[in-house]
Amino acid sequence: MVWYHEKRQIETDAQQAFRFYLKVDDLHAAYIVNVTRPSYTIATKQYTLLNHKFNHPTEITWNSISFSIREIFTDHAPKTVGGVLMHKLRDLAYDPPSEIEEDNLKNFNKSDLIKSLGNVSIEMLTPDGGVYEEWKLYGAFITRVTPSQLDYSSDALTNIDVEIIYDWAELNKR
Repeated sequence: MVWYHEKRQIETDAQQAFRFYLKVDDLHAAYIVNVTRPSYTIATKQYTLLNHKFNHPTEITWNSISFSIREIFTDHAPKTVGGVLMHKLRDLAYDPPSEIEEDNLKNFNKSDLIKSLGNVSIEMLTPDGGVYEEWKLYGAFITRVTPSQLDYSSDALTNIDVEIIYDWAELNKR
């Protein structure tokens, strides 16, 4: 039989989905409403040996993460969420054909996309607000930005879905 204080300890120690911060340079963490955590897939190759099949690992692939961020329009924020994401793309990596500067030609490459996104980490929080675990993503850059659909028949909040790919992630316990 589980005693009351032991049961209560289990309830307070359980991780809840809303206790997290996604930290991306220039994006306010309070506007981010969900995020998928880093995950990986191990590919295997099957070999046959004397009528038996054996699987051996061949490579590891880190799966992309995605998050949704609410669009907030306020006089206190210098840029909109969409403006911040476009600035990240255009800052170092891309100019539209109508705005190419001969003195500042940009080469669309991975290194510039990584620099423009900045550091990416996901912090898991305790009930008291302390950080107990942190995922750090390395070589991360944005691969997809999808604004939500606008609709006159809905009063739902608008958001932008973002997908990030990365080379690897590390999980650190604090």
